Amino acid sequence: MTAPAIVVRDVFMDYQTPTGVKHVLGGISYDVSEGHFVSIVGPSGVGKTTLLRLLTGLAQPTKGEILVEGKPLMGAPEGLAVVLQDYTRSLMPWLTVERNIALPLRKSKLNKSDVRERIRSSLIEVGLEGSEKAYPWQLSGGMQQRVSIARALAVRPKILVMDEPFASVDAQTRFDLEDLVLKVREDFGITTVMVTHDIDEATYLSDEVVVLYGTPAKISEVIVIDLPFPRSQVETRNDHKFSELRTRIYEKVRGLG
Repeated sequence: MTAPAIVVRDVFMDYQTPTGVKHVLGGISYDVSEGHFVSIVGPSGVGKTTLLRLLTGLAQPTKGEILVEGKPLMGAPEGLAVVLQDYTRSLMPWLTVERNIALPLRKSKLNKSDVRERIRSSLIEVGLEGSEKAYPWQLSGGMQQRVSIARALAVRPKILVMDEPFASVDAQTRFDLEDLVLKVREDFGITTVMVTHDIDEATYLSDEVVVLYGTPAKISEVIVIDLPFPRSQVETRNDHKFSELRTRIYEKVRGLG
């Protein structure tokens, strides 16, 4: 049996504030299977982004442990890439698209020819071939987020972490980017963890949805999304099972079930 890509064991997270200690996470345990797509949802302020920061190694839990590929997580692990909500702050506006994508490859052992090939293949994957010389500010918001995804793919990550990646784009662009993420998953088999407020998005993309609730936050339920692949914005969202699942997630987020 394949070991989980990520193991979260009895994780607590507290913060010291001027008025005392704030208890954010209260004993989170969950395994992320290799190649799976897991969404983390919950009420605003429940601690979703805090948990994501712990998964990237940017912060350490007050108690408990996180293992990535069987090793304790003590900092940003190798083979992890991150896509953030605000692409306008994550992309360097003074650098061309190809130079933005090349940024995480600067410390790699790839030669210049291999770097160019990584850039080219990553842009093809996200549908932006021919945009190498453009600057981010010359592109639409959706295209800029595609550049962010291409940059993540350029390092050939084993794990992809996304924090509200489509929150800053319009609805139609969001659908297009969701389908792009499904394509990337199919092509690369990357283990993905995403924080989102969009319950429909979580249902459409995920294998499992982890619902956080309470203060401090605990896992209210892990909901398995047993919808078939490939998924479609029309057929999948019109499936009665989709409606049942997104209703169940909504009830748990609202503390109704």
